[in-house]
Parts: sequence; C-alpha cells; structure tokens
Amino acid sequence: MVGKDAEAGGIAKNGAKMVTAVSCASVPKITVVIGGSYGAGNYGMCGRAYGPRFMYMWPNSRISIMGGEQAAGVLAQIQNDKKIREGKQLTKEEEKMLK
Repeated sequence: MVGKDAEAGGIAKNGAKMVTAVSCASVPKITVVIGGSYGAGNYGMCGRAYGPRFMYMWPNSRISIMGGEQAAGVLAQIQNDKKIREGKQLTKEEEKMLK
C-alpha cells in the first residue's frame, strides 16, 4: 500500500472514498485493534478521531501517528538535510545511531 504502484493504482483516491464513507456513516461505530494502528490507516479504519462508540484494543496493540521505524527514518532524514545545508554529509554510523 506504499510506493509508486500503489499511487499509480489510485490508493489515495480509494482511501479518500473510505474515509468519506466512515465519516458520513450514521450507524454506531465499533473499532477493534489487534496489532498496530498507525497514521492514515488509523483514521481510515475508524480510529479515535471518528469517535467510535466502542473501541477495544488487544493488550499488545499499538496506536499512534506513525510507527517507531518510520519516525526514526523521518528524524534521520531531517538530520541528513541539516548536515547537507551545512555542507556536510551524515555518516553511516550517525545514521545507524539515529535509527
């Protein structure tokens, strides 16, 4: 669901249709999270933003804006961009330490 093929296939358009359907539904909403619920998938599948009537989460489930691995990648990219502006390059050791 990530990448050029998904984008070319219209994943954003189809996801927007699902978000519209969930937000406009007038029935009681129930959400069950058994694993990870991150980002747009969290919203699209009736996450907390939609105010479900009941939300059950397995004890080992996780919910957040993005997963830890993705957050580490974003922070590494920010540090790399900062180094480039300073005329330097982020070393592999520094990048590994950030992730």
